[in-house]
Formats: sequence, structure tokens, C-alpha cells
Amino acid sequence: MKNIGKIIRLSRLLFTKTLILAVSVLLMSVVQQVQPFFIKFIVDTIEIQIKSGLGSMVTVSWLMAGLLVANLISSVLDSLNMRFGDYINSRLRKYLTEEFYRKVFTLPQKYFDSNISGKILNQLNRGIESIQDFMGMMTNFVLPAIFQSIFTIGILFYYQPLIGLLAFLIFPFYILVSNYSTKMWGKKEVAKNQLEDVSRGRIGEVIGNIRLVRGFLTQFTEWKFVSKTLAKVNTIYDKQSTTYHIINFCREFGLEIVLVIISLVVFRQTFFGVLSLGEMVLILQLLNQMRRPLFAMSFILERIQRAESGSKEYFEIMALPSLEVFETAKLPRAQIQTQPSIRFDDVSFQYEKNGAKVLSKMSFTIKPGQTVALVGHSGAGKSTIINLILKYYSPTSGEIYLSDKPYTRLSHQEIRSHISLVFQANE
Repeated sequence: MKNIGKIIRLSRLLFTKTLILAVSVLLMSVVQQVQPFFIKFIVDTIEIQIKSGLGSMVTVSWLMAGLLVANLISSVLDSLNMRFGDYINSRLRKYLTEEFYRKVFTLPQKYFDSNISGKILNQLNRGIESIQDFMGMMTNFVLPAIFQSIFTIGILFYYQPLIGLLAFLIFPFYILVSNYSTKMWGKKEVAKNQLEDVSRGRIGEVIGNIRLVRGFLTQFTEWKFVSKTLAKVNTIYDKQSTTYHIINFCREFGLEIVLVIISLVVFRQTFFGVLSLGEMVLILQLLNQMRRPLFAMSFILERIQRAESGSKEYFEIMALPSLEVFETAKLPRAQIQTQPSIRFDDVSFQYEKNGAKVLSKMSFTIKPGQTVALVGHSGAGKSTIINLILKYYSPTSGEIYLSDKPYTRLSHQEIRSHISLVFQANE
């Protein structure tokens, strides 16, 4: 659960707003828990009227008014919470995207050479969505679920200890089964995400190079590759879904059996006068409301697992070592001659540590105002020289100089601020 810890640390940036939302959600859950008591008192008043004729319709009317006000307050708080939650989510998405985008600008060129853009974007979107879902779950479900569970069990214990004990025993059973279910789901989720990254990345590359794909008549090959990859995704998902629904059926069926047993106890004690009709209605409503925190706990465990697997690649990219420096403020131009020269001094380069050398002890100087053309067969190193001049890569050995200032002492921005780059036209 190391990624969950990272997500929680991220929440410190929005701690005040998140705390306000959590308190508001908790207040709404308190109001919702009060509503069953209005109905209890209404039923008790009606029971008194039936038995002795001493009930008061005025009391019933006031209780109905109180129930209406409680429902109104609950609805208002719910709307406000949803709006404030959207506000927090939008700010969180902005922050996460900005931090990811900032990181992308600092990664070495080698990373982009080995990872397709569509895959990176898919990892970004999945990471942000899973983090947002987790943060929303923390405020909207965790506190209310805890409060509602304690409140419900406490009230049930107050009216009937046996019923309270039976209700309490549901929670560990439900949580254990839910935890097992989410773990089984999470084991397959990482593999499924990797396959989805491959397919989305491949589609993005095909769209970006559609002329080549059409020119070499590889449309069917590309379609078949994505189709096979998505078929593997569906195979994993089918196993996930089957396992989940089998476990879910056992969990829900077990819950229904226990609730029926508790209801029978409630009906029996009401039948023999141990509980009043109002108390019976209250307990039945609390038992029905108890489903909410149980489902919430299941949802919480599911979202924790999804956040753990969904944010995996996001945090892996954020943890990669940065080669370049990126500042949002414009950097001052380096103090170099107006017409700088470029000098390669015994430069060698290889893309892989144990790979073949692309350049070997190359030395040359390009003087100010000089026009130089690089000519050679494919793979001779023409593009590599340009990549080194732009400091996309650093020499394996040797040094490059910009007006006698070594590249190793100059930042990427300082070097590129003195270079104009014109790519080959597409048309």
C-alpha cells in the first residue's frame, strides 16, 4: 500500500478544503441518522392513540415537520458537498497534471525513445482518475461509514444487546470477505493496465504516423495487434468479473441471512411486548441503514485497491531521475558570444551501455557564420550529432564546447537558447 501513503501525502496540499468537506459530509450523515427517530416517535404516538386514545395529532404534525426539515437539510448539505467535492477534484486534477507535465520536461530523451506517447498519456489519465476517486472516497465514505457504524451499533445495543451483538458481528465478516475480493481483483489489475497501455500507445503511434501505415499497407497488421491485445484484456477482465461476482454473491447472501435472523428476533420481541412498535420500526430502519456503511466499507476497500494499482505508473514516472531542469519562469539568456562556435573534442557516443559505438573520437569545429552539411548513409550518426548538439544526449566520452564553454557546465536551456531548429517539413 505504498502508493496509498503517497496519495495521502498529496492530500496535504488541499488539507483545509478536504477537512471542511469531510466535516460537512459527517454533518449530513448525522442528520440522516436522526431521521429514523422522528418516524419512531410518530409510530409511538399513533400506538398510544390506538391503545388509549391519548395520542396527539399536533405532536404527529410537529414530528412530520421535523422530519421534513431534516430531509431538507440533508438534501442541501448533499448538494453543497457534491459541488465542493467537484471544486476540490478539479484543483487536484490541475495540480497532478501540472506536476506530471513538469516531470515530463525533465526526463532524459532516452525515456521517450523507449516509451510511446499514447502509453504515457494513458498512464497519466489512469493515475489521475484513480487518485481523484480515492480522495473523493476518503471524504465522502470513510468518515460517514465509521460514524454510521458506531451510531447504529450503539443504538441497537441500547435497545437490545443481543441485536446489537449480532449486528456488530456482521462487520468483521463483511470486511474480511470484501478485502479478499479486492485483493483477488487487484492481482489481475496491474497486468490488465499494462496491456491497455500497450494498445492505447500503439493506437496513438498509428494515428501519428498514419502516412507510413498506409504507405506500407500495414493497416490490417496494426488492427490485428490491437485486437489481440484487447482480447487478452477481456480474458483477464472475465476472470476478474467471475471471481468478484461469485464472492459478492456469497457476501450478500450471508448478509441477508444474518439480517433476516436479526429481524426475526426483533419481530419476536415486539410480539411479546419487549419492544414497542416505534422501537421495532426504529431498529428495522437502522438495520436497513446499516447496509450503507457496509457497502461503503466494501467500496472503500475496492477503491483503495484500484488506487494502488491505478496510480502505480504515475508515481513510477514521478520517481524517475530528472536529467534536465524545468522552471516555469523564463530563464535569463546565458552570457555567450552573439555568434557562438560549436566544437567537438574527441567525442564518442553509444546509445546503450554495451551497444555499438555510433560515434568514435570525433573532433570538428563549426565556426560562426559557417554552413555545414552532414552527409552519410543511414545509421552513420548524422542525427546523433544533432542530438548531441542539442544536448538531448551527453557524450559517452569527450567534450562538446559552445564558444569554449564545455557542455557539462551549461544547462540544457542555456545551450538551446543559442540554437534555432528547423525540422523537415511534412509536406
